[in-house]
Formats: sequence, structure tokens, C-alpha cells
Amino acid sequence: MSVWLERRPQLGEDAEPLVLHHRPSGSGLLAVFDGSGGSGSSAAWQDPRGHTRTGAWVGSRVARLGAERWFAQHVEQAAEPDAESLQEQLRDLLTRVQSPTRSKVIGSMRRQLPTTMAAISYRPQTGSHLVEALWAGDSRGYVLRPETGLHPLTRDHTEETDALVQLTQDPPMTNVLSADRAFVVATSGIQTRSKCVMICATDGFFGYVSTPADFELHLLTTLAGAGTMHEWAQALAARVATYTGDDASLALVAVGYPGFDELRATFTGRTHQILAWLTPRPDPDDQERMRQWREQRWAEYRTEYEKFMPPIPVPEEEQ
Repeated sequence: MSVWLERRPQLGEDAEPLVLHHRPSGSGLLAVFDGSGGSGSSAAWQDPRGHTRTGAWVGSRVARLGAERWFAQHVEQAAEPDAESLQEQLRDLLTRVQSPTRSKVIGSMRRQLPTTMAAISYRPQTGSHLVEALWAGDSRGYVLRPETGLHPLTRDHTEETDALVQLTQDPPMTNVLSADRAFVVATSGIQTRSKCVMICATDGFFGYVSTPADFELHLLTTLAGAGTMHEWAQALAARVATYTGDDASLALVAVGYPGFDELRATFTGRTHQILAWLTPRPDPDDQERMRQWREQRWAEYRTEYEKFMPPIPVPEEEQ
């Protein structure tokens, strides 16, 4: 399932979400890509219809193509996907596609074809799935569990990684895919049960909510009201359009469930729990009460939410 929303039609810098599944092996890949419009705002390409595309627009599409090729090659070779080969694939493709002309605007923030990426590679094992997140930037990969809710598998490559603080600060990224600068594809993995819901999303989905828990609330309440995966996708698209200030893209895969009805029923208890926990809310005009409520809810939600997040990297000078 995928959801893709452009705030400005034909000009969105998120690439279309990528959802791939290889039936013979049961393995798959889901991914999202958010072109970095600030550092990649220079014109990079003109399409056959005469539309000028920014470096951010091109970068996200090139990265999507690179991830798709990487997965296909590993399937053909029956090899286990790894972050190093994905990093090399992306670097090679972005470098070959970059514009031969350099922007006249020079600075530490300027990038050639910059984009984030959040991907999840999964493959079945006996009674479980091996799930590996691969990412660069501030797009995120998650697992959604009926007992404990939403859990990021990624940690944003930003100067501030507290999810509540990020909602008000929008900190700069410290690592992003690009054609002209070194980057790293980070990786973190877990082993899950045979039934598993995996999600990748750009910040248009989770970056414009009141609390980090609201993203889970939107996922589950739209699931509860849907009768099919298509209806769930439509409901999520309609919901995110009411609150986001950016392009928004999401890729979701639910494995191990025989049908949509069982998937929805499995999350009924968690849906009721988080809905009751997040309502009622203080008057938004009462800023102090709202601040206290948000901080309290985050303190209660954070420990379980961050259960599978990789640790904060230790600076080299402190090692």
C-alpha cells in the first residue's frame, strides 16, 4: 500500500513511494524519498514538456530508481541485501546523473540532487521476519505492533533527535543522499513475528502533528474505518491533507495476515487505547496547558516508542 500527496501538483519533491515484493522468496522492499528542497532548489533538468525540475525533485527520483535496481539485483543473485551495496548503487547513480554545470550559489548548505531515503528490507525466516531499516536523512521507517503501537527503526540524521522537540524546531540534517557530498546509508535491524506491519514515511506525515503519538493515531483510526487496503490508503491521504504543510508519502506492507479484516481486528484494542489516551485535549489557544499536555504525553509514550531505535551516535572525539 502507498500514499503520495503533492502540496503543489506536478511540483512535489517526494518521489512516489516504492513497494516491491518478490513472491518466490517472500522478501520485499518498501521505501520513501523526500527531495531536500532547500539545499536542492536549483534547477537541474527540464522535462520533455518544458517543466523545469529542481535538484531535489531529480534526486528523489534517481534514488528511488537506484533502490529499485538494488533490490532487483539482489533478488536475481539470491543474495542478502546490505547497506554497503545500496550506498554504492546510490552514489554511482546520483553521480552519473548530476548536472555538469555548477550552481553559482556556493555554500555549505548547497547540494547536488539531495534527498532523504527511508527503506525497509524484509525477508522471511522460520516463524518470523528479518526486518532491516536503511536510511539517510529524516524520513523514517517503523514497525507497527498491536500490543505496543508504533516503533521507529531509524534515528533521524539531524542535530536534534528528540521527536517532540523536532516538531517545533525543524533541525538541519547532518546526512543526506547527494551527488556531490559523501553520505552514509545507515542500517538497523530487528527480528519480528511472522505477522508484521512495516511503514516508511516522509516528514509530511509525522512532522506536522501535535505529538509523536498522533501519527500512530492517524494510522489506526483510518485503519479502523476502512474495509480494504485501498480504502485505508484513501483515508490516510484525506487525513494527512488536513494537517500537513509539505509533500507526504508513505509505503506500508502488512505480511502474515490472511486478509484485511484480520489485520483491522488485530489492531482494534490498540486503536481504542490510543484514542482514549489522546482525547480529550486542552484548548489549543491555551498554550501553556497545551505545552504541558504534549510534554506529559510524550514522556509516557517515549520509552516504548523508542524501543527499537538505534542509539545516538557517539562523536568521534568522545570515543
